[in-house]
Amino acid sequence: MLNPSQQQAVDHLDGPLLILAGAGAGKTHTLTERIATMIADRGIAPGGILAMTFTNKAAKEMRERLGKKLGRDTATMNPYRMSGFPLVGTFHSVGIFFLRSFIEHLGYDKNFVIYDEDDKIRLVKSLIKARDLDEKEIAPRAVIGAISQAKNQGMTATKYSTVVDNYFQSIVRDIYLAYEKALIENNALDFDDILLRVHELLQVPEVLEKLQERYRYIFVDEYQDTNDIQYQAIRLLASKYRNLSVVGDDWQGIYGWRGANIKNILSFQKDFPGAVVVKLEQNYRSTKTIIAGANAVIKCNKEALDKTLWTDNEEGNKIQLIEAISEKQEADLIVKEILSPHPNPLLKGEGIENDKISPRLLGEGSGVRCDFSKWAILYRTNSQSRLIEEAMIRAGIPYKIYGGLRFYERKEVKDILAYMRLLFNSMDTMSLRRIINVPSRKIGEKSVETFLEYVHNLRASFSEVTEGIDEIDELTPQARRGIAGFGVLYTELTAYLREHSLKETMQEVIKKTGYIEYLRYEYGEQEGETKEENLKEFANMASRYDGIEPQEALMMFLEDIALITDTDRDDPEQNNYVSMMTIHSSKGLEFENVIIAGAEEGLFPHSRTLMEPREIEEERRLMYVAMTRAKRTLTITRARERYTFGNYSANPPSRFLKEIPEDFIERKEIEVKNFFGGFGSNISYSTFDTPSHGVPEKPVEKKRSVTSNDPNSFSLGERIRHVEFGTGTIVSISGPIAEIAFGAGKGIKKMHLGIAPIEKEG
Repeated sequence: MLNPSQQQAVDHLDGPLLILAGAGAGKTHTLTERIATMIADRGIAPGGILAMTFTNKAAKEMRERLGKKLGRDTATMNPYRMSGFPLVGTFHSVGIFFLRSFIEHLGYDKNFVIYDEDDKIRLVKSLIKARDLDEKEIAPRAVIGAISQAKNQGMTATKYSTVVDNYFQSIVRDIYLAYEKALIENNALDFDDILLRVHELLQVPEVLEKLQERYRYIFVDEYQDTNDIQYQAIRLLASKYRNLSVVGDDWQGIYGWRGANIKNILSFQKDFPGAVVVKLEQNYRSTKTIIAGANAVIKCNKEALDKTLWTDNEEGNKIQLIEAISEKQEADLIVKEILSPHPNPLLKGEGIENDKISPRLLGEGSGVRCDFSKWAILYRTNSQSRLIEEAMIRAGIPYKIYGGLRFYERKEVKDILAYMRLLFNSMDTMSLRRIINVPSRKIGEKSVETFLEYVHNLRASFSEVTEGIDEIDELTPQARRGIAGFGVLYTELTAYLREHSLKETMQEVIKKTGYIEYLRYEYGEQEGETKEENLKEFANMASRYDGIEPQEALMMFLEDIALITDTDRDDPEQNNYVSMMTIHSSKGLEFENVIIAGAEEGLFPHSRTLMEPREIEEERRLMYVAMTRAKRTLTITRARERYTFGNYSANPPSRFLKEIPEDFIERKEIEVKNFFGGFGSNISYSTFDTPSHGVPEKPVEKKRSVTSNDPNSFSLGERIRHVEFGTGTIVSISGPIAEIAFGAGKGIKKMHLGIAPIEKEG
């Protein structure tokens, strides 16, 4: 069954068509019905239809739906050799098909190969080396990123040469020219070349004529996500017959940071005069309350096409806003929300007080099973996942990180963790192997192996072997200097650890190794910034151990991480888990219950967008996407304070919260008593103080010291509470140093009373 708007889109035959499809409005169903109707009822030849999507999953789904409509088996179908069926594929797969057919017009052989990321890095590294440039100054990944950006804007190496205006771009120009020449010599393309070369092909009149005659009807899905080169190619293909149907939602344009141009959909009617516009505004996914709240937020954007999402679904619960004192408590409250009695919270056994039962106890035969698959936790940045992951593990809730790595599996975290492991155990050659040349110390792989053989054969610590490094003749002078420098660094860091906290030592490792600069050079500014955020969050985790004797703190830190990573494994038979992902990764998905974490200025919207109105609008579209993933319940959380690299900062609530009308909001009142091992008094959450936003503003930060106790105020036998270990008793005091006995198997910990995160009980 089609609603009237969907039927209008299906009935349209010739000329340009813009289908504005709101979230959950059945766009794939409409698109499939339109193509099937054209073939079955309008006599359009299937081979004359081209449909392009952005993902293999979307292309496969469309082929399967069309196959069912047209009575064709698509399971073993080769979409590029199947007669009597539309060509349905991603932009890149269709591009490769075009190139295989016509690339000889560009001087390539049709048996070209496509280089992957490793191939690109090796080639660019060789070109940098050939020019006697230092990789620390001119990072291969940064060069690759600049070339990729140029190609996505339609610039060949020759065109790029005309826009150079600084030293780095001049280096990129020289390498790009050599890189392009090397690809041609090797009859190779990289991934970005696919669209760039297709655009070049379409400049060849003979090729353009053949493709225009073959594909007279063109469909494009997710049109708001097209970049400049895709847009130009689509316009050329459709320029003769103008039978272009595009489906998209300007309200869901969230990929500007990777080259998507929202103006492509906003300007469609200008680019294709006489275009018919059909609005799919009926949402089949969410409740009336969720849709009304999402509409109110997105309507605050100035750069948007006019439409209003609506639904015939039930009114549903109000949108819950939960405010926590800290980011740690926010994570605990998210867990409690999942475990609390909720609409459809259990598969069976209603009436049980879920929040008092650990899911570990809800095994087979218990008569109760929490349906975690109905829940998703969305966040703006990957670094937010760490505390939520740990809260999930403590509560025994299975979870899966979607579209990304778990926190402790990320490269930057594993690198710094390897440094910390080596400081604890100088015999740990696995950690040594990982970081002896990270960042680069110009120690080749062969030299590393030679050095490790000496360490193994001498049965000594690497630091002892380093002292005699000049006696190892098999190593080059450069390798000896690099290893010796690493040895000096290790000695300095070992001495530093004896006098400083774990958090300070981690910061010193990052500083002395130049690791942040390495990330920026290696991965580019934007990805490097994301990885830096993860390291700041990792340092936050280390601050839990402030006040504990450094070596013991390091031992506990490594043990705790080992326990997290050992218990945090996917069960191959397990599909009952909470989904965790960034909001960007959630696009196209839906869940019964959604929690959006971290609704604060500087976090969401992100700090890097606050001064640019256009970027704020994309952040608002991101909030709209997040809200419309929810089918039944929507919860938004924030923390009053976040601990960021040594200080607590208090940021205002996100401006997007103020944009949700009060009628659709429930500010949840929660009483928190020592939840999951934390401590605090009874707290009532009743207000979200949201600032007005006439112009974008930076977060207002309030800083305070982490912990400042008077050691003399504590006495022997006194009961205290620690933020991580819970309740304990002081069993000995010597100056500011005390031994504190904790229960639950945590044992006796030696702490500095002045800086340990403790408070007196009672």
